[in-house]
Amino acid sequence: MCITRVGRVLATKRGKAEVEFFDGRLGEDVDVSIVPVAKGAFVEVFGNVALSTLTSAEAKKRKAMWAEIREAIRKDVPGASQ
Repeated sequence: MCITRVGRVLATKRGKAEVEFFDGRLGEDVDVSIVPVAKGAFVEVFGNVALSTLTSAEAKKRKAMWAEIREAIRKDVPGASQ
């Protein structure tokens, strides 16, 4: 199973982007050569490659979904703090 990460593009330069993911981490040099993006766009990333863009509504939905999953893991898995 492949799991993608969603984040917002902070800057682009020569087919690469700096992306702030929803967990607060920064992805530098994310390859955006196959997806047309601009600063502020939401992207779905796998293996440091942007695979698609998302609407703001879809990105918010995914962020809420992952927050729900993280909360369930914290409750159900002993020792899971992240």
